[in-house]
Amino acid sequence: MMKKFLVIIAVLAMTMVSSVAMAEITFDGSVEFLMRSVRNTTDWNEKTTNAGDFTQTYERLRFGINAKHEGVKARIQMETDWDTWADGQTAASPNPGFETRPTNDFYPREAWLDFQIPGAAPAHVKVGRQFLQLGNGWFFRSGKYGSDAWVVGLPGKNTVAFVNVKASENATSRADDTDAYVLLDTFKIDDKNTVGAYIVHVKDRAGVWTNNAFFGGNTAQAKETTLDNLGLHYSGKVGPVNLMAELDFQSGTIKSLPTATMVTADTSYKIKGMQAVLQANMSMDALAVRATAAMGTGNDPASTANEITEYLAFLDKDPHYTLVYEYFMVTAAGGKNTGFANTTALSLGADFKISKMFTVGADLWMLKATEKVSINGDPADTELGNELDVKFNVALYDQLSWNTTYGMFMPGKAYEAAAKADNVTAWQSVLSYKF
Repeated sequence: MMKKFLVIIAVLAMTMVSSVAMAEITFDGSVEFLMRSVRNTTDWNEKTTNAGDFTQTYERLRFGINAKHEGVKARIQMETDWDTWADGQTAASPNPGFETRPTNDFYPREAWLDFQIPGAAPAHVKVGRQFLQLGNGWFFRSGKYGSDAWVVGLPGKNTVAFVNVKASENATSRADDTDAYVLLDTFKIDDKNTVGAYIVHVKDRAGVWTNNAFFGGNTAQAKETTLDNLGLHYSGKVGPVNLMAELDFQSGTIKSLPTATMVTADTSYKIKGMQAVLQANMSMDALAVRATAAMGTGNDPASTANEITEYLAFLDKDPHYTLVYEYFMVTAAGGKNTGFANTTALSLGADFKISKMFTVGADLWMLKATEKVSINGDPADTELGNELDVKFNVALYDQLSWNTTYGMFMPGKAYEAAAKADNVTAWQSVLSYKF
C-alpha cells in the first residue's frame, strides 16, 4: 500500500513539473518566534490590577511561491500570523495537560498576478491581494495583511497609475461596498530624487468604516461617507542626508442616520484634516542618525461646528514609529495604529554597528496632542509625554536574526486623572529565520 502511495505522489509531482516547465518557479519563506511583555497600558497606574498587562510567546510561519513566465508574474504567500503558544491547553483537549495544538488559520497574505498588456508596453496590470503604500506611507499602508486591489499603471521615469482597493465587501447582495479609488503620478527627477502626488477618493457606501472609526461600532450612525485625500511626497538625497517628506490634505462628508442619538437628525459632518511629515537620516561609517518631525490635525474640543478636523489614516497593524504609544496604547486619536492623527511628534535617534553581528540603537520621541485631549479624565491637555525606545539587533547568520526592542513611555498630563500617570513599558523580541 505504501509503495502505491509513493508511486501516486511521484506521478503527481512529475505532472506538476511538466505543466510548469516553461515557467521559472522559486520558493521562499520564514519561521519567526516573537516574545513580548507589556505593562501598564490600560490605566497607567502601577498600583491597580491592569488589564493591559500581558506576557506572550508566538510563532509565525510563512511560505511563498513565485512564478515568472514571459510577461507574467505571480506570487502566493500563505501564513499563520503569530499563533499563540499553549493556546490549546483546555480540559476538553484529547490529552489535557502540556500537549498543545495550533488553532490559527493558514491564510493567503499575498495572491496576485502582474502582467504586461500585450501590444501596450509598458502598461502593467497587477491584480489580487498585494502590499500597497501611497507616497511615504503615512496616509495608506497595507504591509501586514495586504489589500485586495487592481493596479493599472504605466511605469517609467514618470509613473502614472490607477488603483482600486476593495476595503470591505459588506453585504454581498447589496451595492454597499467600501472602496478606495486612487490616481497617482510619481516622477523621478534623477537617480537620487523622486517627487509624486496622489488623489484618493474613499466611498464608504454603508458607513461601515466610519462607524468603526468614529462611533464605536455599537451605535452605528453613519449612513454614508466620502473622503478625499490629496497627498504630495518627496524622497531623495541632499548632500549626505536622505530626506522624505509628505503633506496630505483631506476633505469629504459624513452623513448620519436620522435615528442617531449622539447627533441631531440628518446631520452632515465636513471632513477637514491634514498632516505633514518630515524624516531625515544620515550614515557615517558604523553610525547612522535619524530624525522625524510630524504633525497631524485633531478635533478641536471647543468647536461647535459639525466638522471632523482630525486627520484620518489607513495604516496596517504593525508599529509605525513608537513601540508603546502608537502600537500598544490609546493615542490622542482614541485608538491604536493611528499614525500622526492628533499628534505632533519630534524624534532623534541613532544606530551604532558594534560589529558584523551586533547593532544597538535608540530613539527619543517627544509627543504632544495637536488639539487638547482628555484620555484618562479631565482636564484636557496637549501634553502626551515622551518615549524612549532602545533596540538591540543580533545577526546570528546571514538569514537568522534576533531583534529586540524595549520601549518606555512616560505619560504627560493628558493621561493623568487624580494622580500622576505611571510609566508604561514594553519589550518585544523576534527571532527570525528567512529562506
